[in-house]
Amino acid sequence: MTVFCVAQLASVILLTCNPHRRKQSHRSALHHNVLVVNVLCFALGLLAAVAAGGSFLHCLVVATVGAMAGGVAGHLLVNFWPAGTTYIVTKLAMCVLSFVWSVSFVTFIADYGISVLTIALTVVGLLLSIVFLPSDLLVDLETWQVLFRFRWRRQGGTVRTRPPEYAPMVSVQVPIHAEPPEIVIRTLDALSRLNYPNYEVMVIDNNTADEALWRPVAEHCARLGPRFRFLHVEGIAGAKAGALNWARPYIAAGTELVGVVDADYVAHPDWLAHTVGYFQDPAMGFVQCPHAYRDYESSAFGRIANAEYTPFFRTAMIGLDENGAGITVGTMSVIRLAALDGAGGWAEWCMTEDSELAIRIHAQGYTSTYVERPYGWGLIPDTWAGYKKQRYRWTYGPVQEWLAHRRLFYPGNSRIPSQLNLVQRLYHANHGLRNYILGIRFVGLAFGPVVLLSMIANGDMWPVPVGWLVPFAALFVTKQVLRVAECRQVLRYTAREFLRLTIAARALFYVISVASFAAVLGRKTMWQRTDKFRRRQRSFPALQGAVVETVLAVLFLVFAVLSVAALPIGIVSVVMAGGFLSQSLTFAAAPALAYLSARDLERSALPTETIPLVSR
Repeated sequence: MTVFCVAQLASVILLTCNPHRRKQSHRSALHHNVLVVNVLCFALGLLAAVAAGGSFLHCLVVATVGAMAGGVAGHLLVNFWPAGTTYIVTKLAMCVLSFVWSVSFVTFIADYGISVLTIALTVVGLLLSIVFLPSDLLVDLETWQVLFRFRWRRQGGTVRTRPPEYAPMVSVQVPIHAEPPEIVIRTLDALSRLNYPNYEVMVIDNNTADEALWRPVAEHCARLGPRFRFLHVEGIAGAKAGALNWARPYIAAGTELVGVVDADYVAHPDWLAHTVGYFQDPAMGFVQCPHAYRDYESSAFGRIANAEYTPFFRTAMIGLDENGAGITVGTMSVIRLAALDGAGGWAEWCMTEDSELAIRIHAQGYTSTYVERPYGWGLIPDTWAGYKKQRYRWTYGPVQEWLAHRRLFYPGNSRIPSQLNLVQRLYHANHGLRNYILGIRFVGLAFGPVVLLSMIANGDMWPVPVGWLVPFAALFVTKQVLRVAECRQVLRYTAREFLRLTIAARALFYVISVASFAAVLGRKTMWQRTDKFRRRQRSFPALQGAVVETVLAVLFLVFAVLSVAALPIGIVSVVMAGGFLSQSLTFAAAPALAYLSARDLERSALPTETIPLVSR
């Protein structure tokens, strides 16, 4: 285990010690040499394992096998840096070796007369940690491919300008519900300036009871001319998906493509000019541009949220697109109307009707492209409650997708026939499965405190050889090095922006876990839009949106203190205390963000109204 963990760390250091842009392959000869990279990485793993007390002969055999496997993978995966293939090989090996190590560990502590309860809890905790490692590997490949690869097959890295003679009719749809009129009007003004000759704009207002909200938008559409149409409907279900389905019969005759723009997104004039050209390929099903944001710079909360939003669109979306499993993300999407109709329209049952549609479009045999350049900018939620509500929806929906379409992904004869290839099935399945797994692992959060209490009650304690800590220390450092490399080489983040990303990711841990667990249980939930009205919430009432996280932060801090106060000081108690303290800080980030969002709104010079906190 130590050999592979340290070899993995060495491979990541090699990937990051020579900073490069993703599209440049000019690195030293060392970075291109498959043999040298694998020998170097596994030699370091061998030395670390022997230093930790392992048998030299045994470690030599393991290192040799690992280096040979890495060499074979390096020659097969010719588009990856050799160090990237070494990482993949070591991760695959750990998917197997983790079970072997777990059996050895349980046997080891059993020899010290540990209580049956503590052993049973430890076994369950280990299983929750390792049984889903293959899914974690796919997540790594999706996220870190921007670091592992130097050669790409995907199209979306460059703009494809349409030829003058190719201008299919595009129906740009703007679904709205109880939106501030001035925000929608700004969106429509931007769409009126598109550098494209053949398009219409349909504003679809659904279930807005207050005429003062939708009437100004309708009047503005009339002023913008016949290219703009305003549709108002009440009493329909299905939220955004329902509104888009309802509007299908009103799309102009001869329309070939449909664009979807959220109510707050200001589109670049070249959005259609730079995306429609991809549809000259009759197999192209949709083109997706990234989310990007505006008007957040003056808000500390907005800067933190923006730092957390960005990585997915600069890493994971690129990895998905490279493997033919890109997704639509609700706005700045251009979709072939025939593909949309062939899929049966929008899924009104799904919280993430956008990414769900991508599965059904790919299942028909259509391809897709992700264009990395932003062509539209929206608004970040002003409140912590709005931020949480949005992330709850984004987490819950993919689990619905996986449960509804899992038979598309099954192996063998049990699979529903489709045009999805193996790689697409794996990535589309894991898009929802990873969140399902988060829900199961959320239960495992309780095992740490329960194990601690069992150890205290039964007087359980065992010595841990220092050598056993080496692989886990290597894994921890590897993850941190990858995160730093992502921020420096891909996102171009400063240290301050890296800190913002860390705070936001930790603050969202609880709501993501709860949403995943609710989806696993099949708990019904309502589709809730992101509120775009700027409303002031006083600081302490705003903290009500993070009460559970605050309580959990205090509880885990108590467990951290209890670990070193009630157990003999040693490796086990210190490691447990460190884990509890880390989890406490994770939960504590939520009330901190809740306070920042309320403080920023208090300081805002814009007119506001005081309202009670809206619960998730």
